[in-house]
Amino acid sequence: MIGGTGVCEVTEMAELEPRVDEFEAHGERRRVAKEGTVERRKDTRYAVDAWAEVIVKDGTMLFRGRVLDVSAGGCYVETEARLRLAPGTPVEMVFRVDDRVFQCDATIRMMRTKGAGFLFSNLDARVRIELEGLIRELSSAGDE
Repeated sequence: MIGGTGVCEVTEMAELEPRVDEFEAHGERRRVAKEGTVERRKDTRYAVDAWAEVIVKDGTMLFRGRVLDVSAGGCYVETEARLRLAPGTPVEMVFRVDDRVFQCDATIRMMRTKGAGFLFSNLDARVRIELEGLIRELSSAGDE
């Protein structure tokens, strides 16, 4: 359950079983930006396969989705939910990558038909270190 602490937390949860539902059949991944497109992100994105739960801070919406990519600054969550939220909307999210569960505040940066991009906010030092460790693992896995 998402709490109202206002900071990100990381929990080791090796026994947590991944959820499998309607996204299992959806094998498409987001495409990389076309050549010639200006990349505005300062952090490199890395493909992941994780589940997220997102709640709008004002309590008007809760949705679940699949995290398709993550960076030190944010992530993209694909969802079947009909999102009608403006960029800048504050949310609280929980997502799991391997044996790490991240809980943090974020804001919506952009909306797409089947998902949204989020910018992490209020990351404490411990969470930032865990996220950087995850990014290092994902980066080195891509080098193999």
